[in-house]
Amino acid sequence: MSTLKFSFLFSIVFFLFHSTRSTIPACDKRYCGNSELQQLFEFPFLLREENHFTNNQSDRCGYPGFEIFCNNKNQALLTLSNSREFVVKFISLERRRVWVNDPNECPPKRFLQNIFLNNDSPFQLDNTYHSNYENVTFVNCTGFTKEPMIHDDDFIIPCLSNEKYTIMYTLQSPIDLWINRSCREIGFAMVPVKDNSSEPRVIMEGLYSDILLRWNKPLCDCAADQFCGFETDTGLDVTCYDYNDFNQPGGNPSNPRHKNMYFFPVVWGISGALFFIWVIVSICKDRRQNHIQQNQTITNIESNNGEPPWFVFGLDRSRIEEYYPKIQVAESGQLPKSIDNVCSICLSEYKPMETLRSMPQCNHYFHADCIDVWLKMNATCPLCRNLPE
Repeated sequence: MSTLKFSFLFSIVFFLFHSTRSTIPACDKRYCGNSELQQLFEFPFLLREENHFTNNQSDRCGYPGFEIFCNNKNQALLTLSNSREFVVKFISLERRRVWVNDPNECPPKRFLQNIFLNNDSPFQLDNTYHSNYENVTFVNCTGFTKEPMIHDDDFIIPCLSNEKYTIMYTLQSPIDLWINRSCREIGFAMVPVKDNSSEPRVIMEGLYSDILLRWNKPLCDCAADQFCGFETDTGLDVTCYDYNDFNQPGGNPSNPRHKNMYFFPVVWGISGALFFIWVIVSICKDRRQNHIQQNQTITNIESNNGEPPWFVFGLDRSRIEEYYPKIQVAESGQLPKSIDNVCSICLSEYKPMETLRSMPQCNHYFHADCIDVWLKMNATCPLCRNLPE
């Protein structure tokens, strides 16, 4: 009789344990590659690893259309509606923006392969940071030989060229000066630039710039101590959750039940506790020696309830101030010669009295507010990936 009671007790405790865990978040924050150097992915983005389906997250861990695949090169790839893959460079959940670029290290190729986004895509091209454009014509110069009077190297696009042909760009239309060079037009595009100087350096920066995408849905305006997730088991409505409400720090709910998440575990816990006491008393009356075995079993079950810690790698405020000093733009707006006049993160020009932060290991500069957000998640320079010395 006591053996039957013990088996029944074990089944009830095991059921309560798993029924309670079913509402605990199971969507960990994930990285593609080394967590110290790579971008952190969380809702609405869903990170999947190619050829590792057992480690992949549930579909409810991300919003439809926000799937990101981590390939064997530790590149986080986002597939747009035209089936082209782009490597994710940076994500801003607060601004609902994602910066992407060509995975083969040839960004100018995208201007020859028009990017189009279907109406069902959650993303739209964002030109917020580009107010100037240049009408660029691309030409294929097969068998082209340089003329010494013209600086042709400034117009050659290396990643599109090879030993058999040379791909170049020109701002001239029609391309009269190129016809006698065995060149033919292969395409044209409006290239975003930071100014209208038409200098080769400015055009080349535009050709190699990241693509900025934005999304309007899902809309999660969560506080700093909250994260976004689906509101129910089904549907696409989202809501904000407090990190402290979950046993697993930093987790997103895979099947959150915001209203009954706390009610059912409490009810089942109280009922289970009362039943547990009754069965223990009954077992002690029949066979006291089972009491030790019972406690050991319960201890083993409870010990399995631990969750692995999570870590976010970056620099805290004190280390940011220690490694990366600040400077202030003069009232005249004059900058040191070594400083570019544009922040590479927000693509805005530096203005008088603005505060910049320098990267001593590589001599790069950014707006202090822009680079501080980056350094809290990544301890490297966003341009050259150098670590602080």
